[in-house]
Amino acid sequence: MTRFLLTQLRYFAAFGLMGTTLLPAQSQDTGQPITLGVAAPLSDSPDILGQQLAGGARAAAEKRADGQTVEVVEADTKCSADGGKQAAESFVAMNVSVVVGFLCADAIEAALPILAEAAIPTLDVGVRANRLTDRRERTGFLVWRIAPRSDKEAAAAASYLAARWKAEPFGLLEDGSIAARALTDAVRRLLADRGMKPQTIDNYRPAEEKQFGLVRRLERTGVSRFFIAGDRPDIAIIARDAAEIGLSLEIIGGEALFDETSDDVPLPDGIVAVAPRTHFPDLQDGAPDEGPMAGPQGYFGPAFAATQIAVAAVGQSRETGRPIAEILGDEAFQTVLGPIRFDAKGDSDLDLYRVFKWRGNGFVDETGG
Repeated sequence: MTRFLLTQLRYFAAFGLMGTTLLPAQSQDTGQPITLGVAAPLSDSPDILGQQLAGGARAAAEKRADGQTVEVVEADTKCSADGGKQAAESFVAMNVSVVVGFLCADAIEAALPILAEAAIPTLDVGVRANRLTDRRERTGFLVWRIAPRSDKEAAAAASYLAARWKAEPFGLLEDGSIAARALTDAVRRLLADRGMKPQTIDNYRPAEEKQFGLVRRLERTGVSRFFIAGDRPDIAIIARDAAEIGLSLEIIGGEALFDETSDDVPLPDGIVAVAPRTHFPDLQDGAPDEGPMAGPQGYFGPAFAATQIAVAAVGQSRETGRPIAEILGDEAFQTVLGPIRFDAKGDSDLDLYRVFKWRGNGFVDETGG
């Protein structure tokens, strides 16, 4: 992913974690500035992702065209429980109206009790654990989620497989890890609901230099279409070794195909990945970069949309007197990613999943995916 070079935090307060940037309105202010908290990991290795998030939030705040000034207050969550707690305490001290962000479960789970006690709603941008919203009614946490739930990957993959392989024999293959096994099981159950049953289910040992034993097993099944829950280097080796024995495989994978490079063994053209959209060239300021994956990356787009929702909700609350939480639960919001509405749990109906195909040296978003 491209790392965005953002400005340094300008003011420090509370716990030494925060910087504030006053973003000028496009026209005359209509009231007091909206103070927006942005929670992101802004140090150590997760910094590259946190900068994407912070950059998207700032960009959305800067593009306000309704005369409202937005004051962005950033806090470094450090992707830890202590960092999340300190960030939440900082937001309370600064009297923010709403918080957007969070990429790590430990940080948001430590922050939510503090923010809820202060009646500060939170729009989650990156934490996907189902429990975050599944237990919202019991905990009373004021959290709404832009990020896809963790079970969305299986649903997206099953939907695509059903459309592509409804009348074809297919198999499921996973690398033996807990995550891969859970994904494969979920896909299998969802396909069964559609009347589809895999001809074969198998697993393999990851991080092997060769996979000839596996591909010969696959050859004996007579099946050539496989959904593989595994990492890119392993899938590249499986495809290479299958081709070497003359077995032509049609391979579809999940989000893990985006996680690692496979320089030693490149992916062959045609490998398909079902994964969330990760680049947003339409949000690029100035002349767009070249290339299929150019423009703002990663969490920039979801953070941009979350900020638009947060600011709109605060504006409506000030106009109508309704609580921000009530507005978030009841209204549909227009964003750069399309209209977004939240369900009773607080999960959004935003669908970022797309179908990508490997061509040359990268994944390309397939039209109609």
